[in-house]
Amino acid sequence: METVTLSTKGQLVLPKRVRDALRLKPGQRLSVAVENHRIVLEPSRPGEPAAPAWQPVNPAGARLSAADLCRPVDIKREAGRR
Repeated sequence: METVTLSTKGQLVLPKRVRDALRLKPGQRLSVAVENHRIVLEPSRPGEPAAPAWQPVNPAGARLSAADLCRPVDIKREAGRR
């Protein structure tokens, strides 16, 4: 197992041996997940849809009070507002 160092910007450099073994190319997207306290990276394959772009929870830019900002967000309800 190889060791990498996390940069101050949260970046990692995958060792060449790993990139070559998985045939990773510059600019290729990787899916990231946490499973059982481990980081799992999976390369996207050609033809797979890209991850959805980030969307703001408040796309209309409504003015929110401090109390509104501190209230928990119901992600399922917000996802249906698109």
